[in-house]
Amino acid sequence: MASKFILTTTIAAAALAAVAGCKGPQAAPDSTATATNSPIDVSTIVKTRKANFKDIAKSNKVAKVALEASTPDFPTASAAAQAIQTDAGKIVGLFPDGTGPAEAPKTEALPIIWQKNAEFKAAADKLIAAAGTLKTAADAKDLAAANTAMAGIGAACKGCHETFRKKDK
Repeated sequence: MASKFILTTTIAAAALAAVAGCKGPQAAPDSTATATNSPIDVSTIVKTRKANFKDIAKSNKVAKVALEASTPDFPTASAAAQAIQTDAGKIVGLFPDGTGPAEAPKTEALPIIWQKNAEFKAAADKLIAAAGTLKTAADAKDLAAANTAMAGIGAACKGCHETFRKKDK
């Protein structure tokens, strides 16, 4: 029994370390550069936002694995939800004017992001809210609610991708 506890604790610690330590600081680039007519580093902004989305995907996977374990690991799921919520809060700031497809041909972002920015913000807010719901459910150790929240995260991601991201070929 003790070895199962040690294994579970080790897995949980590794998952938390992955969520907390898999990325360095990822502050949103300063979009005020456009206001002063200084050139912005579009390449860095695109790389930063792609890394942010990869971090969200990693945290989502950590939460999923934690909840699917034979004994759900609610603390790990909660930490992953917090990471998703934090990274989702950066999304809108990672899409300043001047970083769309015309300026960054390698971006997967569609022009509609800048044309309908309020809708884009609302889509990001859905992800923030869904991650908050997951954190609340994980903190309450409510597996059914956590699974429902995971579905909400998936729906938020899918909705945004369908509207604001280039389709995969």
